[in-house]
Amino acid sequence: MKNPCRTRWTGNGLIFAGAIVFMVGLTIVLFKEFQIPRTWIPVAVGLALMAAGFAARWLKGLWNHRES
Repeated sequence: MKNPCRTRWTGNGLIFAGAIVFMVGLTIVLFKEFQIPRTWIPVAVGLALMAAGFAARWLKGLWNHRES
């Protein structure tokens, strides 16, 4: 029988939201530091969020594969 705490942990949404806010802030700081035009910020944030989504999906696949 699966442990319900391991299959559905309520903190995952908060961690992912924190990661999104962190990535947006880091992108803005890096753009200001390297003096990159502001018009490219949405592109960089979008790419970072897509990368985070793919990483989360990949990690979830690894976790599910390990349990089976």
